[in-house]
Order: sequence, then structure tokens, then C-alpha cells
Amino acid sequence: MTRGFIKLKLAQEFCRWAGPSSTFRSLVPESELQKDERYHNLYSAYDIRLVRLALMDIYEEPRREKVLPPIIYSRISKGGTGKTCVTANLAACMALQGYRVLMIDADPQASLTTMFGIDWATEEVTHIGDLLKANEAKTDKLTVAQLEKAIRPIYADGMLDLIASDITLTNIESWLTSLVRRELTVSKLLNSHIDVFSRYDVIVIDGAPGSSQLSVALTYATQAMLAVVMLDGQSLKAMEVLAANLEEMNEAFPDRAFDVRIVANGYVPSITNCQKALDTLKSAYPGKLDPVVIPRLASFLRQVSLTDDSDSGPVIEREPTSPAAQVMIDLSRSLLGAYDVQLAGMIPIVIPRKPGGTAAVRAARKTASQRVATQGVAR
Repeated sequence: MTRGFIKLKLAQEFCRWAGPSSTFRSLVPESELQKDERYHNLYSAYDIRLVRLALMDIYEEPRREKVLPPIIYSRISKGGTGKTCVTANLAACMALQGYRVLMIDADPQASLTTMFGIDWATEEVTHIGDLLKANEAKTDKLTVAQLEKAIRPIYADGMLDLIASDITLTNIESWLTSLVRRELTVSKLLNSHIDVFSRYDVIVIDGAPGSSQLSVALTYATQAMLAVVMLDGQSLKAMEVLAANLEEMNEAFPDRAFDVRIVANGYVPSITNCQKALDTLKSAYPGKLDPVVIPRLASFLRQVSLTDDSDSGPVIEREPTSPAAQVMIDLSRSLLGAYDVQLAGMIPIVIPRKPGGTAAVRAARKTASQRVATQGVAR
């Protein structure tokens, strides 16, 4: 599977482009585009980034402040809610819209790692637990080179990276228990290597079900959770547990405001209990339920290959024109706003077109494409 590439129609949608396709094509030199088996142009996540910046009249990667980007930590108190599915698609959709995304698999089951074609059972993995231990070491502390080695490229040009996981991440719990102020460990790791983590526009973390020492440290570092809740009784109970956990953390750390955004998953219009569960979430957690509700669709069941891990991938990669992909695009856009994710530290507003009709628009876009080619943002 070729990861991180999309066809023209989706590329235009991700760039918020409403003009002629012929003009859009001029923004990226055709010689730099890959082709599919039918010789259709394929646009990379990095191409989308360059085009979106060019449409803001920005032709060089802006210099970024050394600050941590928004962090989206997906957490819920039970498994089987679709948490990893949402996390993977959210990260991929954001990357394909031009944002630099770092994923962290913080679940020993390593489902996010598997989703992107990595066989953690046979490959050597440096996971978040290894990085935390190295960063806390008295001697031989974690180096930038070691951190960079742990970060696996999923899409080219640093558009989507992953810190993978494997089953040995379970060992981190006993080590964390032995530490004083263990809730600070993730924050210390992120801030100690701010040069690395600040180059991303957003960090997306897939956590393990339940509550643990690692989940507390991740929560402390991120503050704003993302809870994926299936529309059934058990998942609603799990949401109650998570809400209670956050209330306890707010009491323990009054200087920090921990919050949650809820995504409802598995909606079936013909099932009455789905609507009842949705209404319950709205009333129990006012203002916290995302307006995008994920329906139950077969495409989600086809994300993990039954025969070859390398063929696994989020639905936006495997079936980009499906209704499942569209709902994930809608969700990613909603969460980009909710978590204040910015493109290269810039507010992604497309510059208005110049007055003067079609000829003026065509001339303006031609000038933009020429500047892309000559001022250093094209490859």
C-alpha cells in the first residue's frame, strides 16, 4: 500500500479549493507528482501542505516557536469502543490535510501500531515506556538521536510519524509506581525534547483502556481527553468512570483544568437504544459531545488486513471515497477547531481571490504556482 497519497478530487477538498481543477494542477509541478497504475496524479500530504501555505501567500515553512503543539489523548475505560480506529483515522486525515502529525501508541496491545502495517511481534520497537525510562535516568539520559530513532515515518517528509508500541509496554507500570511525582514523567519527556516535539502541528495519542499510572501521566501532560464512546450501556458506564477519574485529577491538581471531548460511535438509526444513548450523553455531558456522530459502517471492519499486516490501514487510506472516510474527514475538521490545531503555527485561512473575473483568477493562481516553484517551497 502506498501511504500518504490522495487523488485530485480529495486533494482539492483538503485544500478547500473551489476553483477549476486545471488551475489547481498548476500549483504543484506535474513532474513532482507520483502516478497511480492508471497514470492519475497523486498528491502527497506534503504537497497539500505546500499548496495550503501558498494559498495563504506563504512560500517558506514558517519559523515555529519552541512550544508544544496541541495534544489529543484518546482514552476510555473499556476496550472495543473504536478508540484506535478513530485515533488512526483522525491522525491520517489531519496529515493528509497538510498538518504535521506525531502519533504515540500508548497501548500495550499495539493496535495503532498494527493499523499502520508494523508487525510489532517481529520488529524491534522503542516505545513510550522506553523513552520515559531513558529520560528519567541519572546517567546516559535520552538523547535526541535515540528519540529520533524511536520515531517511525509513516508518511514521507515528516507529515505522519509514529512512536510504536508492543506488549512490553506493560512493564512500565511497576517502574512508574516506584517514582516520586510520576504524573510528571510524560510532561518532562515532552519538554526536555521540545525541539523534536515542537516541529509537529499536533500530537495524537492512543491510550490503553482503563486507568493506570501511565494514563495518569499522559492525562497530566495533555489535559484535554478525547473519549470515543459506543452507544451502548457498558460504554456509557465506562464514560462515567472516565468522568470520575478526571474529577479526581481536577481535585488533586487544582492548577490544571482537565476536560474531555466525547465522540459517539456506532450509531444505527433503526436501533432505538442508539438514540437513547446519544440523548443520555448530550444531557449528562452538556457541551462536550462532538456534533459529528460516527455511524456503524462495514468499511471500518476492513481496515485491518486478515492476511498481511502491511496492507492494513485507516479507512481514509483504504477506501477514501467511502461514507466512512467522509465522516472521519468531518470529525477531523471538527477536532482541528476544538483543539486549536494550526497549520505550521498559522491560522489556515485561504487568501481571497483577486477581483476581475476568471482571467484575473487564473493569472493570480499562475503567479502563485510560479512562486512556489522559484521560492523554495516546492521539492
